[in-house]
Amino acid sequence: MKRALVACALLSSLALSQEPAPAPAPKAGEIADKQKEVGDRLKRIEETMQRIMKQLAKNSPEQAARLKMAWQRSKDDRNLEKVSEIETLLRSEYFNEAFEKQKQLESALARLLDILLDRDAERKDLQDEIKRKEDQLATLNRILEQERDQHLKSEKFADPEKALQRAAAAKAKLGDLIAREQALIDGTKAPPGDPAVAELQKRLAELQKEQADLRGRKDPDKQDALAAKAKELAEAIGKLAQGLPDAMKQDAEGRRNPAEQAAGAVGRAAEGMGQAGQGMRGGEGYEQPQEQAEEDLKEAQDALKRLAKRLEDFGERKLEKDQQRIREDAGRLAEELEKLQRGAPGTDPGAGEVRKAQGDMGKAEGKLDKGNRPDAVPHEEDAKKELENAYKKLEKFEEELKKLIQMPDYDKMADEQKKTEEDTGELLKKMKQDAGQQGQEGSTPGQQGVEGAKGAMQRAERNLRGKSANRANKDQKEAIERLEKAKEELEEILRQLREEEQLMLLEALERRFTRMRDQQSRIFKETLSLNLRMKDAEKPPRAVVDKAQQLGDGEAELSAEAEKVLEILSEEGTTVVIPDVIRDMKRDLDGLAARLRKLDAGDYTQAVQQDIIQTLDELIEVIKEELNRKQGGGEGNGDGSEGDQEENLLPTSAELKMLKSLQLRVNKRTSTFDRMVKKEEDERFRIAEKQDGVGTLTRTMADKLNRQEGE
Repeated sequence: MKRALVACALLSSLALSQEPAPAPAPKAGEIADKQKEVGDRLKRIEETMQRIMKQLAKNSPEQAARLKMAWQRSKDDRNLEKVSEIETLLRSEYFNEAFEKQKQLESALARLLDILLDRDAERKDLQDEIKRKEDQLATLNRILEQERDQHLKSEKFADPEKALQRAAAAKAKLGDLIAREQALIDGTKAPPGDPAVAELQKRLAELQKEQADLRGRKDPDKQDALAAKAKELAEAIGKLAQGLPDAMKQDAEGRRNPAEQAAGAVGRAAEGMGQAGQGMRGGEGYEQPQEQAEEDLKEAQDALKRLAKRLEDFGERKLEKDQQRIREDAGRLAEELEKLQRGAPGTDPGAGEVRKAQGDMGKAEGKLDKGNRPDAVPHEEDAKKELENAYKKLEKFEEELKKLIQMPDYDKMADEQKKTEEDTGELLKKMKQDAGQQGQEGSTPGQQGVEGAKGAMQRAERNLRGKSANRANKDQKEAIERLEKAKEELEEILRQLREEEQLMLLEALERRFTRMRDQQSRIFKETLSLNLRMKDAEKPPRAVVDKAQQLGDGEAELSAEAEKVLEILSEEGTTVVIPDVIRDMKRDLDGLAARLRKLDAGDYTQAVQQDIIQTLDELIEVIKEELNRKQGGGEGNGDGSEGDQEENLLPTSAELKMLKSLQLRVNKRTSTFDRMVKKEEDERFRIAEKQDGVGTLTRTMADKLNRQEGE
């Protein structure tokens, strides 16, 4: 290993020293001499790698294989030949050409360094560690659930009264649910509307008729009697208004409720009737007060109609809400009954029936939500029947529990505890092995808690063998607390490891995209030059054909690199837009490789190359921003999804940004294509395919955002 790192260190120093030449300087020979030194050092490094890989072939085949891969890559990239070419160009003062080749050499050396450092392997090691910790956490959760169940069982014998009290409390809650469901059934079956309001409407209609019959007649005694009757009715309506639920006191716009409006209108009518009676006795006009009283009574009748409708709607909503509350309470009771059942194996306290009742209640809610009372009743009655069946089972459960408490099977409980203790021991063994493999001193996160829990379980088993349920119960409680603490520590280290993995992955992607962008930029510039050379030649010379083939191979290399990125992102699995952007880019790169090999270096080829460069620039920017945020150098992305950001490789805001850019590039590609010749039929389909892909991605992102809102 140390020998392999020698080459790695040498190459690292060489990569750092390989800086591009500055602007043209008068002493070209000095720069060329320095470049020659770089070549000499690179030659020694290749020789060193070749020598070390032979020495490591037997004892460290993986290290030897890595060195061989780096050595072969250096040969394939013609690094020594490039250094010699750069030196010659510098001595001839062709600085621009030398500068371009230096950048190519720098990228090649960076690739070699990546191979020697094996950064992908380092991330794989981290992923393996995460997998081990996830397996440990899953095992710990299973053990914790087992210990909780055993704690419930021993609790019955440690404190029998407590177990019976829980059963009695559950039975009382179940009885209350049955009564509430019956009341709901009665309410659903009852005719819609409020009898009190109907009675007031009836009294108001009679008053209206009597007042209409008195119109134009001079009968002060009758008029006074009607005024008194109206006053009594106004008081009755006012009393009804005060007794309405708070939700009925105002409507959605904040206006007074119709009951208060009706009471006020009848009160004004009573005053008008009194004025009409006085006018009859004093010889003054009474027709106008009578007419106004009739108008007020009509206003009151309209208000009572609105009140009746509102009360009916309120009643519908109340029925639905009542059913919802009963269903939610039934769910909580079912959980309690399930705990009771785990604490007394072989018995059934009726949890299943309560769950079935929940389902029927949900169906009733749906009918009530649509205002369909008649169809809701059968579901409500089915729910009540299931609750009654559960009540019978719970009564039987109580009787069985009383018998079970009198003769507990301590040996069976001790055997179950021993099995959980053995599982805990296996987990502890794996945690210690993990620590040894990682070369850690001391214990790994959660190890002490698991070790302490194992000791508590051993004591619990001994106490159960000794028929001391009370002591065993306390030991089991201690084991649970220690396991929960271990679980917290494991979850925290997992969170840290996942963050570290994401940082490593983002850094790896940034390096890959930067190399791809630099290589694509170089190919683009050489494509421009190739196109000019082809325009000047009637028949492309052999050198031009070879150059086109070389550029096509370069695009194919980039396509292979994009395929590797796709594999990484597919394995990571949390990004939605970026993989499709890379997949689309790969198709473009494949198309460019084919075009260049056919000597097509024209405008459309160049436009696609620029599109790829822009895409890579945007990807690099997005990844740098996220690296900065994850490393604490930036604030949030402002999309209100911090929890989602921590879980995903890239936040939703970054993916939406890339989706927008993708659409803009499709628009630009369409515009570019319109200026091209019609022979580009294949590209017409490519652009249509791109647009379809953007549409699919947009729907996918919308679904993802909807799921996040639902959570």
